[in-house]
Amino acid sequence: MFASNIFGNEDELFAFLGDVEALLRRGQPDVAASILESQLGDLAEEGDELAKLCLKVPVSAIRLVGWEQLAEKLKKFDRPDKRITALSVDISAPFEMPLLEQKHGNFYEPDLDTVFYSDSAFPFSGAHREDLLDCYTPKGGPWSGGFEHVDATIAVRGMGGIYGEVLLAQRRCRPDDHNDPMEQDSAVLASAFVAVRLHQAIKSTAEGRGMPRPMMLMVGNNESFPYFDAAVLTRPEYEDLLDVEGEEDDCGAADEMFAPLQIAPIPDDYDPFASMPGEDQVSGAALRKKLREIAPEPEIANDVAPTGFGGFINKLLKRSA
Repeated sequence: MFASNIFGNEDELFAFLGDVEALLRRGQPDVAASILESQLGDLAEEGDELAKLCLKVPVSAIRLVGWEQLAEKLKKFDRPDKRITALSVDISAPFEMPLLEQKHGNFYEPDLDTVFYSDSAFPFSGAHREDLLDCYTPKGGPWSGGFEHVDATIAVRGMGGIYGEVLLAQRRCRPDDHNDPMEQDSAVLASAFVAVRLHQAIKSTAEGRGMPRPMMLMVGNNESFPYFDAAVLTRPEYEDLLDVEGEEDDCGAADEMFAPLQIAPIPDDYDPFASMPGEDQVSGAALRKKLREIAPEPEIANDVAPTGFGGFINKLLKRSA
């Protein structure tokens, strides 16, 4: 049974989720996150515990494990006629709710699939973001199911405190006779928040640590509500970010050196239950701009609400303005 204090009906709910996904696909995950945080903040003020948990997880609290293995994996899966040109990190819904340890309550990190694609599924190598926007359908991108390999190379740490609770909230809202509007709103917004936060964390890692080589980077889903899939960085965007054409920086080193940087391994004493660090962090791109000490070229802000969205999301944007 549909019940909500935020959305007038299910059509309005799914239109809202569609607009959040559209922000991700347009390359504005921070705007998507701010909209969700605003709504979760309202629920938190009303006493919703899941909303409160979500707001305690900044991007800087999330770590990706296995990023350092990508270079070797690409060498392994590359073929002379099918070079890996795209990578997608997908949230995979568990087949059944896992048994959670009593010690840590409902702590459960998301299961991730690492999906490797070649240009045989889609011309990723030369695709710009506009090319992707033009080809999406209600079922996702045309490359869906056309992967060369899928495994669990990448894992995530730092989301377990909310993800287990999100899974339980989804289960509670599933019965046809469930009619608690706050709980349904919380489950929907928290599910979307998990997907957007992971997208932000992967973007931050790619920008700060680099990828083994220029390629398309995406975040998707494997039957995981709300079924978002979107590009994090296209190959041209990554090339622009790192200036891989070989332009020298002020230190006299070619910028190509940034491409093979790898994420540091998780320290032995890492405790995912420790207090969350602050939100402040410096991306690789920002650090390099400081080193160059030149004014950055103007670019589209990622924290400014875009135009072209209709319906419920525009009401939210106007309300928060």
